Amino acid sequence: MFFEAKTSSRLITEKKSAFEKLKDNKIPLDPEERKLCMDRKCVWNFHPSGPTPAVWKSKNKDGKVTYITNTHRAYNTATTVKGAIKRYHDFIKGTA
Repeated sequence: MFFEAKTSSRLITEKKSAFEKLKDNKIPLDPEERKLCMDRKCVWNFHPSGPTPAVWKSKNKDGKVTYITNTHRAYNTATTVKGAIKRYHDFIKGTA
């Protein structure tokens, strides 16, 4: 996919980053995946209604599911929810 920005009467087209593609294909976690994140303390505590999972998932057009954990500084991906939880505890939580 491409997005366009007009700057100084020139049309600039840029490819989306890998992270932007993941965000575009975001889907909700299954209840079991959400519970696993909550039980393993893989949460962010900034939401007004309580803690939210620090892992989310994305599904590409081929049906491949990727689990992502991120902060404003970094992101990491895994093929399983348990792998994403490990990456959260090993790296991502320290970048918050």
